[in-house]
Amino acid sequence: MKTVKMNNLFAVARRDTAPVVDVADSVLALLAERRPSVSVALNRSLFWMSMASSAIAACIVLAAFVTKQQNSDAVNEILNMVAWVAQ
Repeated sequence: MKTVKMNNLFAVARRDTAPVVDVADSVLALLAERRPSVSVALNRSLFWMSMASSAIAACIVLAAFVTKQQNSDAVNEILNMVAWVAQ
């Protein structure tokens, strides 16, 4: 019984045609509007904020490296003086 119903449904599905849907005009109209959405504006502001924080982080790393280099020279001088005294 169920196989007969299924076969009938399959036959009806084979005879059925797909509806004609043309969405090209509506899609082109949406693309032609080119109005910025809220997410685009939000992404743009987040992009600039991340660029600014990356630049600030690079400056901090550069300052830390320069400070470390200057302080390590002083530490090396102290260690050399202590080593000279220890000899």
